[in-house]
Amino acid sequence: MARPITQAQRREDILRAAISLVGETDLAQLSLAQVADRLGVTTNAIRYYYSDIESLTAELAARSNTRFYEDRLALIDTIADHEKRLEAVIEAGLPTGPEDAEWRVIWMAILDAGFDLKNRSDVQAIYHRQVGLYESLLAAGSRAGDFDLQQEARDIAMTLMSMEDYLGYRIAARDPLVSRKTALHLMKDFVRVSVRPQSLEHGFQSGQSRHRDS
Repeated sequence: MARPITQAQRREDILRAAISLVGETDLAQLSLAQVADRLGVTTNAIRYYYSDIESLTAELAARSNTRFYEDRLALIDTIADHEKRLEAVIEAGLPTGPEDAEWRVIWMAILDAGFDLKNRSDVQAIYHRQVGLYESLLAAGSRAGDFDLQQEARDIAMTLMSMEDYLGYRIAARDPLVSRKTALHLMKDFVRVSVRPQSLEHGFQSGQSRHRDS
């Protein structure tokens, strides 16, 4: 007998269907009916979990906490070396390439909040939470003597996050002059001059990625 689908599974199915649809069209055109059609269920079945498209969009934006914060925290725990940790966090924050549908959707959902972040504390916090992640990495590396910070850790962290966001956007928006390889090169060159790792063998000097560039 097939195992019953849990509510958590159904929510994930709905979100993945929405991601797939936005990857093909645009967030502004997304509707609950489209998601329902993709899953082969009724619109009311989707409304059981998401009352309207706004609540679904908000949950898509919240996925950034999983991919860009929680998953990166878990990644850090698997790496002992501070330089390799920083490199891995940089690589994990960028889109895998222009076809990275989840990255595109998360940022479409965030941008959907508009230009009034003071009224959207949930979206406002996304950037600053990740800045804090970078800042803690930089501070830990500095305390260990592995980093020679040329600026305050938070200033470097904010610059890295701003580079990650904007260069990631250019990749996801299919700018032919900005690839994942280019973004990694620029970010790692910034690390080389602002963080000055004690050794450069891990990729900061050349900006090479161990991920396939799209």
